[in-house]
Amino acid sequence: MHHTKVKADIGVAKCIADLASKGYIPCIPLSEHQPYDIVAVLDKGAVVKLQVKYASLQDNGTIEVKFRTSWADKNGTHVRYYKENDFDLFAIYCPEKDIVLYVPNTKDAPTAIRFDKTRNNQGRYVSWADDYRVIKWESSETIRRTSEMTKT
Repeated sequence: MHHTKVKADIGVAKCIADLASKGYIPCIPLSEHQPYDIVAVLDKGAVVKLQVKYASLQDNGTIEVKFRTSWADKNGTHVRYYKENDFDLFAIYCPEKDIVLYVPNTKDAPTAIRFDKTRNNQGRYVSWADDYRVIKWESSETIRRTSEMTKT
């Protein structure tokens, strides 16, 4: 299996575990050609579509949020940038911290998220990882959630 595919699979598995540990119901789409990797049923039946990313911690204590997907074929390497309506949230797994962050797929989403303090103690204009550890989303889509859905 290709190295980047292994990292993607780890990210999806960690995201599923994180969602389940928070009491949400993770669902995998039947087709891998969707712009999202997981659909999660939240409290009261709210539904969110998640695009999972694997992002390693940089030397400066941040992870980079990539708003694109890329692939290679016989015609070369291709890059496609995500649109706001492709999915609701990025679910970003950082292996060094073993944490999943939930970042809204909006135009003002941060391009870098910081775990560690800055060297100059600057806090202004910094996107802190702790602000993205829980899903903050108001969905207009809902699904009926019954007690049977949460039994194991």
